[in-house]
Amino acid sequence: MKKLLLSLFMFLIFASVALAQNRTITGIVTGKDDGLPIPGATVKVKNGTAGTTSDVNGKYTLRISNTGSVEIEFSSIGFTTITRTLAASATTLNGSLENDSRILDEVVVSGYGSGRRVSSIVGSVTTVNAKTVENKPVANAFDAMQGKVAGLQVFTSSGEPSASSSLRLHGVGSLGASNTPLYLLDGVQVNEGSIVSLNPNDIESVSVLKDASATSIYGSRAANGVLYITTKRGQIGTSTITVQSQYSVTNNANDDFYKNTLNTAELSALQVRQGLRTQAASDALLAQYPNDFNWYDYYYKKDAPVYQADLNVSGGAGKTSYYVSGSYFKSTGIMYRSGFDRITFRSNINTKINDYIQFGINLSAGTDNRQSNQYNSNSVNGGLSLLAQPWFSPYDANGNEYYGVLIPGLGRYSPRYLQDVNPYNGNNLQFNPTGYIEIKPIKNLTFKSQAGMDGYIYRETFGRLPSFVGGLGAGTLNETYDRNLTKTWTNTLEYKFSFDQHNFTALAGQEYVDGTRNQFSGSTVGLPTDDLFLLQNGTATNRGVSSSLTEYAYKSLFGRLEYNFKNRYYLDGSVREDKSSRFGANKQNATFWAVGAMWRIKQEKFLSEVSWLDDLVLRASIGTSGNSAIGNYESLATASASGNYNGNFGLATAASGNPELGWERQRKTSVGVKSSFLNRIRLDLEYYFRETSNQLINVPQPFTTGYATVRTNIGALQNKGLDVTLDFDVLSPKALKGAYITPYFNANFNRNKITELFQGKNYYILPNTGVLWAIGQPVSFSYPMWAGVNSANGLPQWYLPNSGDGIINTRTDNAAITNSFSAAGLAQNTGIERYPWLNGGFGFNAGYDGFYTSVDFTYSKGKYLINNDRYFFENPTTFAGFNQARGVLDYWTTPGQDARFPALTQQFTQFDSRLIEDASFIRLKSLQVGYNFKQNLLNKTKVVKGARVFFLARNLLTFTKYTGPDPEVDSNLALGNNPNTKQVGFGLQLTF
Repeated sequence: MKKLLLSLFMFLIFASVALAQNRTITGIVTGKDDGLPIPGATVKVKNGTAGTTSDVNGKYTLRISNTGSVEIEFSSIGFTTITRTLAASATTLNGSLENDSRILDEVVVSGYGSGRRVSSIVGSVTTVNAKTVENKPVANAFDAMQGKVAGLQVFTSSGEPSASSSLRLHGVGSLGASNTPLYLLDGVQVNEGSIVSLNPNDIESVSVLKDASATSIYGSRAANGVLYITTKRGQIGTSTITVQSQYSVTNNANDDFYKNTLNTAELSALQVRQGLRTQAASDALLAQYPNDFNWYDYYYKKDAPVYQADLNVSGGAGKTSYYVSGSYFKSTGIMYRSGFDRITFRSNINTKINDYIQFGINLSAGTDNRQSNQYNSNSVNGGLSLLAQPWFSPYDANGNEYYGVLIPGLGRYSPRYLQDVNPYNGNNLQFNPTGYIEIKPIKNLTFKSQAGMDGYIYRETFGRLPSFVGGLGAGTLNETYDRNLTKTWTNTLEYKFSFDQHNFTALAGQEYVDGTRNQFSGSTVGLPTDDLFLLQNGTATNRGVSSSLTEYAYKSLFGRLEYNFKNRYYLDGSVREDKSSRFGANKQNATFWAVGAMWRIKQEKFLSEVSWLDDLVLRASIGTSGNSAIGNYESLATASASGNYNGNFGLATAASGNPELGWERQRKTSVGVKSSFLNRIRLDLEYYFRETSNQLINVPQPFTTGYATVRTNIGALQNKGLDVTLDFDVLSPKALKGAYITPYFNANFNRNKITELFQGKNYYILPNTGVLWAIGQPVSFSYPMWAGVNSANGLPQWYLPNSGDGIINTRTDNAAITNSFSAAGLAQNTGIERYPWLNGGFGFNAGYDGFYTSVDFTYSKGKYLINNDRYFFENPTTFAGFNQARGVLDYWTTPGQDARFPALTQQFTQFDSRLIEDASFIRLKSLQVGYNFKQNLLNKTKVVKGARVFFLARNLLTFTKYTGPDPEVDSNLALGNNPNTKQVGFGLQLTF
């Protein structure tokens, strides 16, 4: 019995010792940059066997058999691995992981609810960080995104400093409604004009939501994709003051067109051959005006300045973070009285009241002044100014400019004078406040209510001063006041839960959006003096006034469910119910949905040991969305005032309306694969198929109805394409003392095809555009097809088209040629597509020992434009006497000659296929070279935490075959456009 008791006693002692040597440790794994939890992170004993993974909230539990100190290793895909020492007897250890520069796993906003890491998002989301959009010498932040996101086409069509960019994601999704993506600023809808009023240096990131899984939760507004802009926040525990200033100069991005006109000798000789004047008369003219003047340098300024200054204070203490900034931007355009200056202020405050409640408020306000040159199109004082004959000069013999008088011989006023006496000024007040409160009543449940608005007041003033010598004492004035306010209120409830290795996130929400726009304007004539340039001082009988009010609203309910198993297999689904005031009473509601899946294949056992493969992810999604981007009252029959009738107020019908008008619908299917290998190469491929039906098209009506068109749901369109994104490390930062070289390339291949039209038509030519819609074909150009100059007699020739519906098939039969021109009778499908089939960008980032550089090219292939400028500059017989492009000298004179233009007895240029030019281009979009001063040098100041200087350039080089001023114009036709510009400058940034 004693032996039995002794044995039992010894067993209990050894058991207690063994139990004492086992410990259960817990903790949370978060990202060092943002403090957000990292699900699926591996936590294990270094060089041991014990290990586990973190749950959806980043928490882990690990049982180890050691009471002493032990090293614990934390790792996760997209983060650098760290090792931390667990002290003896300690039971809690947290891990904070840094982003791996090779496989960045950033946190992005891809819809409602909390931010999610890229590695856990099923949808296709591309994020552009602050470095892409900041420190650019233009007001428009989106201009800097050109060529940076596969599938996102960004074109800037004007050199006006206040110009906005046109954006298109995955082709043209609608033939009748807008193709502009939805812009969200910190979760609140804003219009594209608000982007120009935003300081790009306040942007933290722009997330581009591309596929149905990512966009469909936005339902009614997501047919063209979503761009989610997140502004900067402060970090608790830090405090920084950043001051930055930059200066650059602006010039024309590509001046080949302007340097291609005839000089005095060439033009005078041509006009003598035309018979416009005899040689003696020409000699006498040139004796009176002995000049060979370059009008390009006169109408377009050189080295127009651009200034920008920024000051921001950011940081946080306790439970509150802050980011406060102010900026000033001023840019002068290359045309006279073309300019833009902007002042902005932003204050982003976030605070945590307790463990359950936090709130934040973002206040953004600004004012900007805009001046635009009013002669930038079909005007000899602007876009067509180089028609001026070179023997005339705007300066007298003493070098004094003719200002306020007609230029002798030319009969025009100085462009400076014209702009001074015909001013256009716009002032914009912008206000974008956003506020939220977030409550966590129980564990893993988050309620968030957010409200915000996009508001602006724009005042436009333009007219003619009474001092204008062409109309002394008869000034005119027009003023317009435009107040636009869009309000958004969103409430969401998000719940995260998990068991075993099954992780769920459920979200439900409600949203209300309404917009109101008030406008009124006044006009007057007969103003007597510049000092009384006010509306009330015009002639009492010649005053006008008008006003308008438009409103719209959306009501929405939505939900999303996300599931993943082992952070390896992912599924998500979303549904949204939308109601829009823009549609007929019985057509206002629509339901949109999406489902998506993702498989992190690299985590499978059959690939986990493949050392050269770092990551491999397969994703797919399908879903629907809607488009309602039309006028506010197009479903309603409306009336307008028709003036007095027999002394009484009268009304007349304005639009027929369409009570059956409803949602334009779209379905999008995407399949993508994302991979990284050899610790240096990253490749992302995505195929998509986009179908649009029930398009919102203005369908032509018989004139007997009294209406030219009626908006109708009809027609179908397809887009299909492939996105390719590739970047790789030639040198990794860890390879050679921080040296790195990372080239990148991205491309979008897209084809569109019309599959249904209206009224049983097989094709339709949009009036006055040269654009053809034909079933079974892409959107194309329709013009008479040029057949060249008849070398025997010098007559121009065109191909005869097929008859009837055969017009949609290109015919270039040498046996069917005519020299009798008819714009309508000879029009046919040129076979040239309206939209480019390839867009993208390439470049590289590099740095070493404090020096860094970034080089970004953008390109577009298969882009075509109707170069309407050539109709004026290659038509010496139609526009006799005006200057011309040098190419007109290649005209027919003798039988057998192969000439570009016909004989001088013929019209050189008609509106035919010759004007449709290949406007494909490659542009050096951005170049920046800088130096970050070393920390050991800055530490000596005891004040400066960081300092850098940088050189910057935009649109520095342009390569194109297009002969017009600018190939980037996003239109079917270009005529007298204010051309795109390039900037070169430098900047300085100091951080305290």
